[in-house]
Amino acid sequence: MHMYIDMSGSVKKLLLFTLLLTTVQSAYHEQTSYDVIVYAATPAGIAGAIAARVSGAQSVLLIEPTSYVGGMASPGGIGLRDCVKDEIRINNSTQYLWAMRNAAFYGTTEPVWQPDNWLGELNFRNMLNDYDVELRLNTNFVEGRDGVKTAIENGERRITEIILEAGETLAAKYFIDASYEGELMMATGYVEYTFGREGRDKYNEWRGGVSNGSLSQFKVPVKARVNDKDGPVLLKYVQNGSDPRTIVGTSDKNLMSYSFRVCLTSDPNNSVPIPEPPGYDPRDFELSRRLNLQDIRFQDTIERPWQNLEYKGYPGEILRSYKFDACCGSASVGIDAVGLAVGYATANRTQRKQFYNAHKYYVQGLMWFWVSDPSVPDIDRVIYRSYGLCKDEWPENNHFPPQLYVREAVRMIGDKVYVQQDRIPALLKCRDDSIAIADWAFDIHDMQRVAVLADDKETLIVFNEGLTSYDTGGIFVFEIPYYTLLPKRQELVNLAVPNCPSVSHVAFSAIRVEPTLWQMGQAAGTAAGIGLLEGGVPPFHDVPLNKIQASLVQQQKSFIHWPPRQHC
Repeated sequence: MHMYIDMSGSVKKLLLFTLLLTTVQSAYHEQTSYDVIVYAATPAGIAGAIAARVSGAQSVLLIEPTSYVGGMASPGGIGLRDCVKDEIRINNSTQYLWAMRNAAFYGTTEPVWQPDNWLGELNFRNMLNDYDVELRLNTNFVEGRDGVKTAIENGERRITEIILEAGETLAAKYFIDASYEGELMMATGYVEYTFGREGRDKYNEWRGGVSNGSLSQFKVPVKARVNDKDGPVLLKYVQNGSDPRTIVGTSDKNLMSYSFRVCLTSDPNNSVPIPEPPGYDPRDFELSRRLNLQDIRFQDTIERPWQNLEYKGYPGEILRSYKFDACCGSASVGIDAVGLAVGYATANRTQRKQFYNAHKYYVQGLMWFWVSDPSVPDIDRVIYRSYGLCKDEWPENNHFPPQLYVREAVRMIGDKVYVQQDRIPALLKCRDDSIAIADWAFDIHDMQRVAVLADDKETLIVFNEGLTSYDTGGIFVFEIPYYTLLPKRQELVNLAVPNCPSVSHVAFSAIRVEPTLWQMGQAAGTAAGIGLLEGGVPPFHDVPLNKIQASLVQQQKSFIHWPPRQHC
């Protein structure tokens, strides 16, 4: 039986007061030296910080550059639901505890993986507090190499300190970079990394490199150029580039498209009308207008930008919120901002803000286009006007998600790189070095949108490239090795990097979902805690793997092999 709590009353006020109190408390601190410092309060960072405390660390600091906690799982709006098998999620330690805290609020005994986002964030903060993890919000280190100090100790390089923008210097024995961008890792100046796609020949991956099309391909021809005062130019949101069909399998520096997972609602009592973005120019969405006209001309119907909006609804019976996740779907022009992420992987902080704004303009502009543009049939405009932004989500950010969905950025290159053919069903191969399990396919989102020649060899039309089916390569449980978390030993020995691991682009597409990254963060924190118990602060590379695995198994019924077992 489900219980509905009126969030307009005293319960919500109490929760919001608790949230404010947590934020205020995080500003008070005296300590400057820690056992473990974790950078970025993403799910992987939260899991790493808690696991470090559980495994032996006496003092753990979690630094978050923003005022939000939870990364894509709360300020990003997608929770921890991107996983297929419930039995994997349920038994993964603090993931389950978080989901059950959410469930307790709604009065259900079933775990809630997609709670109201404000509730999910509150429960993340409460968990950090319960495990005595110090949290510093709105805190960052000085950008670049000036913000990180390293030293050679016993012939091996370690991070010794980070220097905060406020001038404070913080020391730690182990560091975990849990940011989506790998910013701390890159700032050291010693860790090798890459970004974009490796060519097919690099690791002999059949999914490697440029592909010959997209699941979201234009079903009707859409001309790619428009005339301006200087002559024909490409439509906005169409890239220059080679015809992908002529360079299949080659490498490039494109990234999986980013987006915002906007939280929409059909509840008029909790709805804010979708606003027109500042500076909106309908000419920027000429691509969508042309697509609509061509769809009507050739197909008598149109592609909606969120084809699976209702499918991505929050658990309505439990939450009774009528909330929906504006997910990507497979529309040829949808909420994924194809091509806009180019350059983000190595951008500085100022540039990343510009990327944020460009993506926000695209996503909000696309929503506004669908409720206002004359090319949208009346029936569809009515449908989309029935949705609005959620009044109770992110009011301080005009109800828009504060976290950009960074699907991939840089990837570390460690002593080993986990590639496509390493992803073997766990039932067929049990890895002695496993520290996490996953069950996602090679889920690659569109990488580029370019102009190619039509069959007439004269007209340039728009062409999408990259999107695979969610089950490409099969969906099965596979194991992830410890080495994916670590830089080369000769580079740094006290840094672990769960969100930008040592994997290929193809392999990362099957690892990148939050429930898996949470496990990798948990393993990094566990390794740090075990290392501290070993004495002498050994390199991450020398922390006994069997002890890491045993601790992971012990932590709230977690496991690192499938079917669940402690040893291969």
